[in-house]
Amino acid sequence: MTTKGAAMRRRFSGLGFRLMAVMGVALLPLAILSYVQGLKTAQLAEARVTNVIRGETLIAANPLIAEIVKAQTKTATLSVVLPAVLREGGVAGLQACRRVMDDIVRADIGLITFAGYVDRDGQMECGARNEQRNLAGTDAMTLLMTDPGPKIAVNPYGPVSKTSVLIVSHPVWDQVGSLMGFAFVSLPHALLDRSVEVRAADEAQPLSLMTFDAQGTLLTSSVGMDAALQSLPVNRSLESYAQGGARSFLANTAAGERRAFAVVPLQAGTLYLLGSWPANRLDNTIFEGAFPAFLFPMMMWAASLLVALLASESQVLRHVRLLRDRITAFAAGERQLPGLNMDGAALELRSVGLAYERMTEAVVRNEADLENTIHQKEVLLREVHHRVKNNLQLIASILNMQLRGARTNEAKEAMRTVQDRVISLATVHRELYQTSGLTDVRADELLPRVATDLLRIGSAPGRRFDLETEVDDIRLTPDQAVPLALFLTEGMANVIKHSWSGGAGNARIGLTLQRSDGSMARFTLCNSLTRPSGEGDEGPQIEGKDGFGSQLLTAFSQQLNGKVTRGRQGDSYVLSMDFPLRPLSEGEERLAPKPAVSVAADDEDDVS
Repeated sequence: MTTKGAAMRRRFSGLGFRLMAVMGVALLPLAILSYVQGLKTAQLAEARVTNVIRGETLIAANPLIAEIVKAQTKTATLSVVLPAVLREGGVAGLQACRRVMDDIVRADIGLITFAGYVDRDGQMECGARNEQRNLAGTDAMTLLMTDPGPKIAVNPYGPVSKTSVLIVSHPVWDQVGSLMGFAFVSLPHALLDRSVEVRAADEAQPLSLMTFDAQGTLLTSSVGMDAALQSLPVNRSLESYAQGGARSFLANTAAGERRAFAVVPLQAGTLYLLGSWPANRLDNTIFEGAFPAFLFPMMMWAASLLVALLASESQVLRHVRLLRDRITAFAAGERQLPGLNMDGAALELRSVGLAYERMTEAVVRNEADLENTIHQKEVLLREVHHRVKNNLQLIASILNMQLRGARTNEAKEAMRTVQDRVISLATVHRELYQTSGLTDVRADELLPRVATDLLRIGSAPGRRFDLETEVDDIRLTPDQAVPLALFLTEGMANVIKHSWSGGAGNARIGLTLQRSDGSMARFTLCNSLTRPSGEGDEGPQIEGKDGFGSQLLTAFSQQLNGKVTRGRQGDSYVLSMDFPLRPLSEGEERLAPKPAVSVAADDEDDVS
């Protein structure tokens, strides 16, 4: 599982989420009841607003409706009068008919700009201003003859006014009921649009009114016939609104504007009014169905869950987190912790906090006792190492005194060799009581000190050394530190023994200890073979038959489970050893490690 998935799982399995889930299930019936009640309220509000917008649409469209009604009344009147006027026949009848049409236009009743009569053959010989037209074969004439009756039609390019007009027609019947023709009047759309203009100075998006017939043909538009198509709702035809009856709704126009629409039948099956209002004037959510009814109970339900979360946070979670943080810090080793403040917590949580404080006090007290005991043991153990070091130094001093009284070179050399080994062992014990821990020895401190001490003892006039060390920070157990120090002692003894005596310059000695692998280390000791200052091409020849020192090197390497290699490399002689590093836990678990010097002593006895 990924880290993110684990974090999400911990969050959802927390106490706060579980309390929210339980409270959510408990409050869900109340949310459902609230939703049902809110839905009923929303339906009532929607019905109220629907009626309001339809009423406002009718009020705003009153001037337009009045003009259309006037035009219909005029045509109905003409259909009654014209049979008597045309009864005279001939030129006299046409002249009388033309006078009637002129009188209707000059009467200035409404917005009528033209009136005329067309017979059933499509000949308009009776028109205002003596206009005559042949309408035979036109679509309008065909429609009138197919279904004779009162009609309202649109002509985007009126033959007389040359502008878009609304034509209101009515059939003319003779005394026996035969169709004579059609009387009609025309109303320019420009005048109709001005009659319904919204005059409010602060109206940024005015009302637009459009009329259409049952076939979905747009008849009039307060925003102009050219812009009417951009003001209609998208994805619905006007014919579908005519079939649906009166209704109100919100929709986007073809221009992308959100508006409220109301459809009102002016003449069922013939004429319909479509009013369009800016959507920001209305409560948009009323027209979004059940959304407000759903939103309110959901908000109440979410608010209840939030209250449950806050309550659990203030009463439980913050105290639990405080207790968790203190326990975590204490488990990580932090002991200087402030007091646990559980004020305001429930009785059960205060009891847990009190039990935690008592437990931590007992643990801290026991740890203090253990640390005190360990400190006392460390002091005693350091004192033991210190006394051992002093005793070894005393032995080295005694050997030095005996060395002065030795008569033969062989005795002096043997005693000096023993003295170097004792000094090396004393140095190891000094490191054991000076180091910060008792279970490990720092190799980067131990080996350079041992090498420096040996070179200081082995230096003499005409025999000087330049020591270069490169020792990694490797921690050694005492069981490894002692044989490694003695291995270095034997190697340094060999270097000092075969170094130059007299002459100019210092001999170069290199000491390294590096990790060669995760659990392996490589010890290297090298010294130069070429004499400095041109005193000769070859230095001391140190390779040859193995002696007592070589046996000691082998014995110490066996204690380290190491592999020794030595020989000449270029102008240097190199002594190296690869050995595995022991885990420091062995140093902690050891009870009575066997000193390495005793092994060396046993090896000396065997050699001797």
